[in-house]
Amino acid sequence: MDAWMPRVIFNLIFALLVWWLHRGVGKYPPSLLGSADRKREMWEVAILYGIALSFSTFDRLYFTPWLQASIPGPKLQELVRVPVLSLIYAVLPIIWVMRVNGWEWKDLGFTFRSKSKDVSIFALTLGAVTGLVAFLSGKSNLGLQALPPGVLILLFYNNAILEELFYRGVLQAKLERGIGQQAAIVWGGILFGLKHLALDTTALSESSGCLAVLLALMLQTLSGWLLGMTYMKTRSLWPGIICHYLGNWLPSFMLYSQVVFLK
Repeated sequence: MDAWMPRVIFNLIFALLVWWLHRGVGKYPPSLLGSADRKREMWEVAILYGIALSFSTFDRLYFTPWLQASIPGPKLQELVRVPVLSLIYAVLPIIWVMRVNGWEWKDLGFTFRSKSKDVSIFALTLGAVTGLVAFLSGKSNLGLQALPPGVLILLFYNNAILEELFYRGVLQAKLERGIGQQAAIVWGGILFGLKHLALDTTALSESSGCLAVLLALMLQTLSGWLLGMTYMKTRSLWPGIICHYLGNWLPSFMLYSQVVFLK
């Protein structure tokens, strides 16, 4: 049990931070207008999420192993992933909401005008602190490796921008129109957590057991709630994008800088 205590404590601290963001940092803006056809919104969320989940399974089982066997180096591998990931997480959802639902670009959250500076500062600080803790502790959900700048730039797009666009800018916004503001955050976070868990269940269960799977689900869902609240309160994707990126990849940047400095 002692080996699990750091993860349990980290999850509890993260849960308290999510609660603090929910209750004590910034204010929720007026909810988006409800859809005229709420059931249709839910079906569209299910379809888009199902496509993304199916691709994630295909990616883990076939596409990523093929890339690693056929394409030399992580930079070229991430470059090959750009058009594929863009199709699933950006092109298809954007065409859907703009052509079918009549959204405009501003509805997707691509604005630098945050509705809450306090929430933006909170998110950026938390992302940096989370990444720093992962670096200092040597423990990261994505694994610690010194990645060069080219790879880290591609990951800013492939990981942070695309995931925040899809899960917050599209799915959460559609959920808000269908079931309301608070329920959208709750279910958006759960969908985010389940998607990541689907990628990690086999490896976690085989190497660390069921408790690792449960803690991973809890942490990913908490992350989805935190990023969802950040997007909801700021009405901008950028604070969440940067928080997401720093939490995932700041350790790799620091490891690479350390290697370069020690040379």
